[in-house]
Amino acid sequence: MKNNLILIDNDCYFIAQRLKEIDESYFIVFNLFKRVYEVHSKNQQKNSYCFTIPYLALDDRTIDFAIKTRKENIDKILKEIDENNNKVYKKNIKEQVEKIKEAICW
Repeated sequence: MKNNLILIDNDCYFIAQRLKEIDESYFIVFNLFKRVYEVHSKNQQKNSYCFTIPYLALDDRTIDFAIKTRKENIDKILKEIDENNNKVYKKNIKEQVEKIKEAICW
């Protein structure tokens, strides 16, 4: 293990153990340089990194995030991204039309 990574195998909410129920190869480390928790996999050959936990603490959200971001859910994730992008695009178009209307009507 690299000097900047601390293995987390025990935590107060048993997240490290519960993560293994999702994937036996998963393990959690704390990255001292980045000051974040990361999930790694023993099954990955050259680089064990899987994802950074986007929360300051290890809790149920970590489990939910691990399930949501599994490669089996890629189609659902891509659909959510597309829907969000379309929503943002429509909002931006509407705002631009309003700005143009205001500029012309002035």
